[in-house]
Amino acid sequence: MNIAVVEDNRQESDMLVQFLKEYKEEHSLEMDISCFSSGEEFVASFGNDVEYTAVFLDIFMGELDGMEAAGQLWEYDPGCLIVFLTTSREHIWEASRVHCFDYIDKRNFTRQRIFDVLTDIRRRSPHVSQYLEFVCGNRPVRVPMDKIQYILSDNNYTVFVMEQGERYRYRIPFGNILKLTEQVNFFLNCNRGVLLNMNDIVKEETDVYVMKNGQRFPIRRADRPAIKNIYHQYQFEKLENM
Repeated sequence: MNIAVVEDNRQESDMLVQFLKEYKEEHSLEMDISCFSSGEEFVASFGNDVEYTAVFLDIFMGELDGMEAAGQLWEYDPGCLIVFLTTSREHIWEASRVHCFDYIDKRNFTRQRIFDVLTDIRRRSPHVSQYLEFVCGNRPVRVPMDKIQYILSDNNYTVFVMEQGERYRYRIPFGNILKLTEQVNFFLNCNRGVLLNMNDIVKEETDVYVMKNGQRFPIRRADRPAIKNIYHQYQFEKLENM
């Protein structure tokens, strides 16, 4: 996730960057943050092999204001999500013409508001990776969650099967991993000691999920309707966000 902050007020810029860093730590995200104090400085960064996931863009700045900068950004990279920052709502209709993703009134500039926007950005940016981070022995381990196809319990070990078929086995209780995956919505605990990446499920049968590699996993009988509902709801939300 590559975030740009374009804000000529140093205090407000620093506060926003602090919120971004806190979100990054809480959600174990890879996030690069670039700060610009003017629209001109931001636009000058285009073409330097930089692609921004999203930009937090102040509307009222110096010579090149946020609306003009957003127009140039739209021509350069229409996939970048624009979040306007302002003290006035008079430009909200103009903001819609440059396809803004969100519009934050600075009077409602809170940590929770920024966290909510970042969560929405992640839902629109499926390429953004999160990592499972834990310690095995004395060695820190980072596993990209979106590359995991499924996770299995193996006594006091946990086995990670990746999307390309690689298998990694670590001495860490499955329950610890189960807690770590609660921060994301695409893992499904379909049976005891089994976590499936719902993006890698290719078929749901009456009592089984079939994965991309053909592996079949039974759906726990005791709460099968609830498990299936979680899977169906996730698929519906993916369709709505396409």
